[in-house]
Amino acid sequence: MDKKNLVFGLLCLFGAFSLFIYQGKQLQQQAILRQSQAADEEVANAEGLQPKSDVAPTSLQLSNGSEFQLPILKPTGERLIVLENDAVRVTFTTIGGGIRTVELKKFPAERDSDAPYVFNREVALPALVIGRDAEHLWMQSFAVTQQSDDFIQFRAVLEDGTDVIRGYKLPSSKAKNPYLIQTEISVMRLLSGDESVDKPYPLWISLGVMPEMPGDKYREHLNFCAYDGKSMDCKRLADFEASNGFLGLGGHEAHPYFEANMSCTWGALKDQFFTAILTPKTPAIGCFSFPLKQGERSSMQGFLKFELTQPSTVVGATYYVGPKDYLLLEHMGQRQDELMQFGFFGAVSKVLLMTMHGIHSAVHNWGWTIIILTVIIKLLMWPVTQMQLRSSKKMATIQEPLKALREKYKDNPQKLQTETMKLFKENRVNPASGCLPAVVQIPIFIGLYYMLRSASEIRFQPFLWVKDLSMPDTVGYLGSFPINIMPLLMGVTMVVQMKVTPMPSTDSAQQKIFMLMPFIFLFFCYNFPAALVLYWTVQNLFTIIQNKLTYRRPTSDALQQRKV
Repeated sequence: MDKKNLVFGLLCLFGAFSLFIYQGKQLQQQAILRQSQAADEEVANAEGLQPKSDVAPTSLQLSNGSEFQLPILKPTGERLIVLENDAVRVTFTTIGGGIRTVELKKFPAERDSDAPYVFNREVALPALVIGRDAEHLWMQSFAVTQQSDDFIQFRAVLEDGTDVIRGYKLPSSKAKNPYLIQTEISVMRLLSGDESVDKPYPLWISLGVMPEMPGDKYREHLNFCAYDGKSMDCKRLADFEASNGFLGLGGHEAHPYFEANMSCTWGALKDQFFTAILTPKTPAIGCFSFPLKQGERSSMQGFLKFELTQPSTVVGATYYVGPKDYLLLEHMGQRQDELMQFGFFGAVSKVLLMTMHGIHSAVHNWGWTIIILTVIIKLLMWPVTQMQLRSSKKMATIQEPLKALREKYKDNPQKLQTETMKLFKENRVNPASGCLPAVVQIPIFIGLYYMLRSASEIRFQPFLWVKDLSMPDTVGYLGSFPINIMPLLMGVTMVVQMKVTPMPSTDSAQQKIFMLMPFIFLFFCYNFPAALVLYWTVQNLFTIIQNKLTYRRPTSDALQQRKV
């Protein structure tokens, strides 16, 4: 009975982690070249309006090899206007009345750099440009009609007589969400003699362009996402590229773009740590997304589609460009926190994240925060682990009579099962209790993984020799193979843990399976974020201490060494 439970528990554990890792591994279509973002580029705030820029439809190569026509700006006649608060520096452009870049002042572009992370950097298409569709955007010069420290308004009259007014209001530095820009688009059509008043008029709004992050080697974080009020649908780079699927299942052809006619409460571009979210006051009628190629990196472009039914219409929206901060996104009120993608154990991830923030407010170091969080989790789980250790200790004690029972009733399985259960009952041994800590640990481990993998709080945060807790702690390479110290320490602590834990069975096959577990976990966790491996290593250390304390105590006299 104990052998069956042991094997079943190990298979469950192995299967859970295999599926968990495969979810990330299957997203890896190819390794991307690491390319650091360029240093911060100063922008000029030119005086007066300048002539119109040249705009021409340009054929762009998509990341899957297809081509797409977009009007690409030749920035020769552009005026740039800057509004800023303590969190963001937004550079507006007269071309299309859109946003050239958004600088996040509190988040560096690179480790040990003073230059801020810049959204929409080095792309020809400004964010929030508008048009009749993705290939017919209104890219001519807009005049600046109003401007203050936190507000700017643009106006242009199109060739068909349509009057377009665009306004933006920046939040104050003391606002609850200093990354949330308010915007309005007023469209007043000049109807021709044979044009119906209620004829639908399409309006597309670009969300900007977001490139791959250098550390996203499995290409899973760069997404275009749309929320319809009930669920979120995200398109990854792999969704646009041809795939044979897994064992022939889930295969699909390459897609140059994705277009969906659906109610969109909001649309978003996101990478591992940052996101741009457009939330209109009235839901859009559809969305459109496609990948682009920028040098060696791919990027994602997205649009929301509207249909104007009146000659004069105002489209209001909020535009968030900032970190994937759960509290900020949750307070936006339209389930924008779904972009965190915490997964099935999202409730666990949220509790862990809130606990981490509370700890960090006291210790001000994310490495120590994770260690203290591990201690708290370990103390909470101490009774469960203690139950498992005591059961394992009792199980080891009755191995000899259990072996005798198996020998005596080897030809009578039913009698063997009855006598085995009787032996367990007499000695108060519960074989299933050995699986309980693993069952409890799996949700915590997976919840912590999904929380830490996109936590902007730990991005570029060092601890001891670890330069970035959100990445593997690579200290060098053997050829192209990375040398990660933290997973090796984790593996060592698991081996020590196995050594100080008596085997609950004398079966050599089971003992070999147990001894393989450190190597299995080392393989799975080798390229995990250092923060997660730090948690598992500290957890192992406390388990070793608990094992020492438990097995030092003598076995209760209640154990019945029955004579078989």
